[in-house]
Amino acid sequence: MELLDIKFSEEEYTAIHDLAGCNYSPERIAVYLEVDKKDFLRLWYDKESQVRKNYERGKLIAEFNINNKQKELAEKGNITAAQIFLKEAEKNEVNNIRNQCLFGI
Repeated sequence: MELLDIKFSEEEYTAIHDLAGCNYSPERIAVYLEVDKKDFLRLWYDKESQVRKNYERGKLIAEFNINNKQKELAEKGNITAAQIFLKEAEKNEVNNIRNQCLFGI
């Protein structure tokens, strides 16, 4: 299936980035941008597209900001923040081991 050639402005790519960082689905982002959902999703499913790259980067930066704040609170002695931070670290370590076993990475 051929991907439709939808062109987005820098402002629209920024919107994709920002909305993804706030956990909006690709379908809802298409509505926000006023583009056809199926056409937008075709671009989103292409992991090399600018749409997908901006979406993934937006999610990653938001996650980093939250984790970084969690780390700061934990370092200041917030026990709940430390527990959450360590739980997240453990989850990531399990995923890393799983990926190493499955993919030899």
